[in-house]
Amino acid sequence: MNVEHSKFDHNDDTQVASGRKGPNTTLIILGVVILLFVVFFLQNSNELRLNFLFFERTTTVRWSLLVAVALGIAIDRVGTMWWHRRKARKTDV
Repeated sequence: MNVEHSKFDHNDDTQVASGRKGPNTTLIILGVVILLFVVFFLQNSNELRLNFLFFERTTTVRWSLLVAVALGIAIDRVGTMWWHRRKARKTDV
């Protein structure tokens, strides 16, 4: 009976597909970035008064930053969708 084994079939759980051992570097960097963001978010607890057109509110810096980031992501997504649709429409003509 002939059984073929892949080079990754052994019991070493730290072996990754690229042949390296150890944790994923990208995952570690992502964890550090998330940790830094959480620290930054928690440290910005100063209150501020926000006035925009007819909108007035007293809030903290952290929530203002979070709303600004969320709006920036939303605007980016809408702009990207518009750009791709425009590009696809040009290629159809």
